[in-house]
Amino acid sequence: MSASWLRMLARGLFFRSLHQSRYTYPVSSEFLGSSSFNIVNPRHHVVATDNVSQMFPAAAIAGLSDEKVLALFTSGFFGGVIFGFERWILKIGLSNLLPARYTGLQPDPQAVTIWNLSELPNTHLLPVGSCFFGSFRILDKHIAEPSSHSSSYVDYGFGSDESIFAGCHRFQITRPLSSINSESGSAGKQPEPQVQIQLQHFRCNPQKNVPSVAEYIERFHYIYAKMLFANGIQSLLERELSREQFHTQ
Repeated sequence: MSASWLRMLARGLFFRSLHQSRYTYPVSSEFLGSSSFNIVNPRHHVVATDNVSQMFPAAAIAGLSDEKVLALFTSGFFGGVIFGFERWILKIGLSNLLPARYTGLQPDPQAVTIWNLSELPNTHLLPVGSCFFGSFRILDKHIAEPSSHSSSYVDYGFGSDESIFAGCHRFQITRPLSSINSESGSAGKQPEPQVQIQLQHFRCNPQKNVPSVAEYIERFHYIYAKMLFANGIQSLLERELSREQFHTQ
């Protein structure tokens, strides 16, 4: 498989995700009751929420741990084409106006700051407190045990609880319950197990109990969130395309 053909297939993954992903407004109660929520919004002011999600066959990420799935999605989200302009303006100084600072966060001593694409890991998640491009900081992460049937996630906060704008992105993977097929009791062909990837999000004004300034660009946010999500999915599924190319050479 040629490199140009591989790039074409990768672009296809992006546009397929744009078409197949679902955008809804509610997020999970677990997210809104999380430590990240309390760090970003300690006074529990009104929030706006939304959720982009996509289901796809579990076989598409066979052999990948939850941590690697989240790391690949992270590298696509922050390292992809769609985030490129925001990445550029943060690097030339906008991050000084929108620093990711939280009075209630205790960073891991091993936390790092990432400014270059080459430093974005796609095999593991960075320690809590690590910062991307000056404005996105890891607030929490949880990797579920393989047999626990719970979700794995990583939370990236932006803004500050001392400013008038802040929020959080949660990247989450939920794998299928292994007991679904066995409980059905059907002798027929069982449906293929599906994995769910989510981008959950909330934003708020931590200083005043009023909607954040971002509510004036809600339509733009809808389009931007879907495209960033698609870059994350593209990064995750490109790995399978690259592996197929290797085996066909």
